[in-house]
Amino acid sequence: MKRGTARRRARAEQAGAGIAIVGAACRLPGAPDLDSLWTLLAEGRDAVTTVPPERFDQARWFHPRQGEPGRAYTFAAGTIGDAAGFDPAAFGLSPREAAEMDPQQRLLLEVAAEAFEDAGWPAERIAGRSIAVFAGASSTDYAELRLEDPSAGDRFFMTGNALSIVANRIGNVFDLRGPAQTVDTACSSALVALHLAARTLAEEPEIEAAVVGGVNMLLSPYSFVGFSRAGMLSPNGRCRAFDAAADGYVRAEGAGVVILRRIEDARAAGDRVRAMLLGSGTNAAGRTIGLSLPNREAQAALMARVLARSGVDPDRFLAFEAHGTGTRVGDPAEAWAIGTTIARHRTAPLPIGSVKTNLGHLEAGSGMAGLMKALLMLERGAVPPSLHFDEPNPEIDFAALNLAVAHRLEAAAPRADAVVGVNSFGFGGTNATALLGAAPPAPRPREAAGRGQPPLILSAPSRAALALLA
Repeated sequence: MKRGTARRRARAEQAGAGIAIVGAACRLPGAPDLDSLWTLLAEGRDAVTTVPPERFDQARWFHPRQGEPGRAYTFAAGTIGDAAGFDPAAFGLSPREAAEMDPQQRLLLEVAAEAFEDAGWPAERIAGRSIAVFAGASSTDYAELRLEDPSAGDRFFMTGNALSIVANRIGNVFDLRGPAQTVDTACSSALVALHLAARTLAEEPEIEAAVVGGVNMLLSPYSFVGFSRAGMLSPNGRCRAFDAAADGYVRAEGAGVVILRRIEDARAAGDRVRAMLLGSGTNAAGRTIGLSLPNREAQAALMARVLARSGVDPDRFLAFEAHGTGTRVGDPAEAWAIGTTIARHRTAPLPIGSVKTNLGHLEAGSGMAGLMKALLMLERGAVPPSLHFDEPNPEIDFAALNLAVAHRLEAAAPRADAVVGVNSFGFGGTNATALLGAAPPAPRPREAAGRGQPPLILSAPSRAALALLA
């Protein structure tokens, strides 16, 4: 019994060591897919705008004075535009059910379908199989708005607005038989979901693969009001990570999904590997002087543990994708943790940055935005700039910590064992860290018999959709 427990613990500690990312997709501000995300990052573009006016009456809720009760001083945000467009027939859903579904469920379904497509897994191939789903989500904006009309509540409202159904919806639509779980640890939700998926694949051989996603949508004024009263949002509407002018974060929405599989299974099936999950972990800040304040020692302890278990040498790091919200307290704590555990043990300064400077902060989905950036850095062999960094934060000793904020697109020296770290920290104290490695060399494909190209076959859920696709 004790030997079995020890084996399970050992497997858990190696969670992620042999985990491949075989599919990925995203829908982010200014970036409807991975290619456009890289273009946005490489060109140093800022996708932050404001919440679309059709979401809610901003004039009713706005007041420029900070701390004004019941009002928000900013609606700056990174958004994906239309929150209502959705084709329920494509997912076997009725228009009535779709209308009651939180747009977070709809968006994550669409991005999950794109991730399966990226992996080359058609729906009929995955139906009925032991594939797990872990999704990071926290917002209940849609339910808050719908509660204004209690008479509209029915069974579709209940399933459409429960956070648990964010993961269950993917399992139901694609007929996946592995465990499905929605994770809510605030801003670290998506990376905690990633870690739980890696542990599941390490500990449960009957689980073939895992779908991991994170999502956030900005549909209600109430969170803007609450975060404004708390003074967490940037009055200037920009995430200035690690900068002396950092004055808070900018909210954002979107989704990302990755498909995980044990590397030996991926190779046996001939799956394309986009990157490797070399290690992951979570812990908590414990008691701090305020629930939403970070604990730099806890963050450093987590990074050190993940680094030690993965066996990654600090000099292998191409860059470190920080949580980097642009807050006066959070940035120095995170920089200290990264510097003391990783950067100080390198021969050259460690490039750091934050995708939030481009997109805003996706809150529960933010770990997926950071993971997508890390994956693209490994695939493209370059480190894009972190925006709005003009004067270094005086609370961060960059030289002593051996850190350097990336300020322009830099091609990296090619190395097959490159690594990028990704951090997420929830404002309740839950921390998560993941290490992403470059994909191993692909096996040489066997030459197909005969000549010529195979036929191109198109399929769609309806005749109209087929014509549009063609």
